[in-house]
Amino acid sequence: MPDPTAKEIAEVLLGLRKKLIRIVAIIAGVWAISFTFVTDALITKIKNDLLPPGAHIVYLYPLEPLILKLKISLYLGIAVAMPYIVKVIYDTLRSRTELLDNLNISRSKAVLYLIVATILFGLGIAYGYCIMLPIFLKFLYQLAVQQGASANYSIAEFVSFVVLMLVVFGFVFELPLILYILVSNGVVKYSTLTYYRRHFYVGFFVIGAVITPPDVFTQLMVAVPMVVFFEISLLTIKVLLKGKIYEDMHSASG
Repeated sequence: MPDPTAKEIAEVLLGLRKKLIRIVAIIAGVWAISFTFVTDALITKIKNDLLPPGAHIVYLYPLEPLILKLKISLYLGIAVAMPYIVKVIYDTLRSRTELLDNLNISRSKAVLYLIVATILFGLGIAYGYCIMLPIFLKFLYQLAVQQGASANYSIAEFVSFVVLMLVVFGFVFELPLILYILVSNGVVKYSTLTYYRRHFYVGFFVIGAVITPPDVFTQLMVAVPMVVFFEISLLTIKVLLKGKIYEDMHSASG
């Protein structure tokens, strides 16, 4: 492969600059809209729906509500821009490296994957918001009461924790789709996933330890659903890609 010329490098940098400007524009636009019209209602809803009865919200410093609004608005902007960010990364890796040579996604498949990914992410958020977090937060509140503590939560820490957990559950629900795409396009073999199953388990628990407070129960609340959905992903792949799995096993043995 010939070395790129200065003109080709300049064209790549110019194209990347335009894409980065678009990403920043999307994030900034959604940030401004959500900061003005959405974030206050979202924070209020989280407090009303998930704050355990008897617990109280407090502000620890004057700028805490403003900084919280800025953070939540930024998160929403990044979430809206994420499909385009993934597209830019995919196009860049496809055109400039050999990492994704086996991954060839047509426009129609990309649209289908985006729809399925959005649905799965929404289901993960709904599961966390309606089922897991109410039980989990109530358990933590009752534990504090039993220990004779008064439950006064910082508004920033409470809302940030809820948002973080919702994002985690959203991405956990994406596992079946991600692994299906990788296996169906030959990027990863099904046998590789099953062979390194225990390594994935360890990785899930490490992720749980990194993104949650330093207590075992909270880490389990993150890691265990990831393990369960990893197994669901393997079962889904085994059912939907039975022919491809057989071909891979046959070619490996041959």
